[in-house]
Amino acid sequence: MRSAAVFPGQGSQYPGMGRRLYAGSAAVRQFFDTAADVLGWDLWDLCAGGAEGDLNETSRSQPAIYTLSYAVFRLLLDHGWQPDIVAGHSLGEFSAAAAAGVFTFQDGLRTVAERGRLMAQAAQRKPGTMLALLGVREDELREALAELGNSGVIAPANYNCPGQVVIALERKLLDHAKTRLGSIAKKVVELPVSGGFHSSLMEEAQIAFSKFLAEIPVERPCIPLLLSVTLAASSDPMEIRKALTEQMTSPVRWQEAVEHMISREVTTFVEVGPKDVLTGLIRRIARDHRVVVTDGREPQEIVSELGRANGV
Repeated sequence: MRSAAVFPGQGSQYPGMGRRLYAGSAAVRQFFDTAADVLGWDLWDLCAGGAEGDLNETSRSQPAIYTLSYAVFRLLLDHGWQPDIVAGHSLGEFSAAAAAGVFTFQDGLRTVAERGRLMAQAAQRKPGTMLALLGVREDELREALAELGNSGVIAPANYNCPGQVVIALERKLLDHAKTRLGSIAKKVVELPVSGGFHSSLMEEAQIAFSKFLAEIPVERPCIPLLLSVTLAASSDPMEIRKALTEQMTSPVRWQEAVEHMISREVTTFVEVGPKDVLTGLIRRIARDHRVVVTDGREPQEIVSELGRANGV
C-alpha cells in the first residue's frame, strides 16, 4: 500500500477544531504555544472559542489550519505512519511543504501568516469573491467566462473534481455572474472567503510574497512533495519556492494532482487537518481508492486503520 498525506486549504476551518487533540496531547498544545510566540497572539483561543467570522478571516484562518494540520501530521508520524508523498490544496500545500521538511514549523507558520496578511490586504484593495459551480460543462463555462470577462476579472481558481469548478471574480461582477453561471450549472454556491484567490486579483500580493519567501530558508523535501502548479514532485528548493509563489495567482488543479498521485501507485489518501473537504473531492475522482479522515479522531486509531488496510 502506498499512501499520500493530503492537506486541506482555507474553508476547512471551524470553531472548536482540534479541541479533542489539544486536550489529550501535550505535543499539540506545544505547537499552539509555539504558534502564539511566533504570531504574537493566542491562536488556540481563536480555534477553541473564537467567533466563526473571526476564524474565517484570511489572515487568521491560514495560520490556524496550518498549525492544526502540522500538529496532526506529527502525531501520526509519532505513531508509526510514514506517507509516500504529500500534497495540499492551496494553503494546504504549505502544510505539506512543512510536513516534508521544506520549512521548519516556525518558518512555515511565518510564511502562511504573511501569505494570509498579503492576500487579505490585496482583497481589500481589489474586492473579490469565489463561486463554486457544480455540474457545469467545460465548453459552456469557457463561453460564459469570456462573456463575463468583458466587465472585469473572472477566471477558474480551483479544478476540484469532475463537474466541480471554483471561480474567482471581482465582487462587482457577483450578481451578473450568479445569474449567467446559474444558467449553465446545476448549482452555484458563493464561498465564505474574503477575496478572489488564485487569480490576477492577487498579483499585488504575489509580488510582495515573492520577496518575503526569498528570505525564508527552503530545504530539499525528505518526502516527495507534489506541487500543484507543475504537477511534479520536485526536490529542488528553487523550483519549490517558485511554485509556492506562483500558486497565489494560478488555479489549483486538484483533480489532476490526485490523478498524478494515483499514477504513482498511491492507493490510500489520508486527509490531515480539519473537516473532510478533500475526502469528498477524492471520492469523486477515485471511487475505488481508500480515503481516511483524521478530524476528530485519535492518531493511534487512524494508524491502526491504515495498518489493517495494509494487512498488518
